[in-house]
Amino acid sequence: MSLIKCPECGNEISDKAAACPRCGCPINNPSDDQEKIIMSGLCNRVKNAFFVQNGSALLTNKRFIYMKHSLPKTFVLGAFVNLTKGDFEFDIPISQILSIEDGKQGISKTIMINTVDGLKYNFYFTKREEWKIAFGNLLKK
Repeated sequence: MSLIKCPECGNEISDKAAACPRCGCPINNPSDDQEKIIMSGLCNRVKNAFFVQNGSALLTNKRFIYMKHSLPKTFVLGAFVNLTKGDFEFDIPISQILSIEDGKQGISKTIMINTVDGLKYNFYFTKREEWKIAFGNLLKK
């Protein structure tokens, strides 16, 4: 494995990475067995009934990556924070996703990700139906 520089932020990353873990910039990789981005976009994590964390997400052929927006950044930028990518928070390998199901936050529909180890993650996605289809296609493989 060799290191390359992210074209967006200059961070050193693996040449096999699909996206920069610092800024989320997609990295083009020509090999078929390498990670490829399937979907990306606004993704807010619903932590409980009173707390929703602004962020964005990447879905690759190998994992789901969630990037959160920091609280200070959210206060400074307000609604414009959604135009930024956020900082890497965590990822879930596709092999660890047991299922997805419909969820809810108030009147908004969400997607609940259930993992093989019993964890549940609730997310509000823009283009929710497209994300559901993409997750479904990956989980069928």
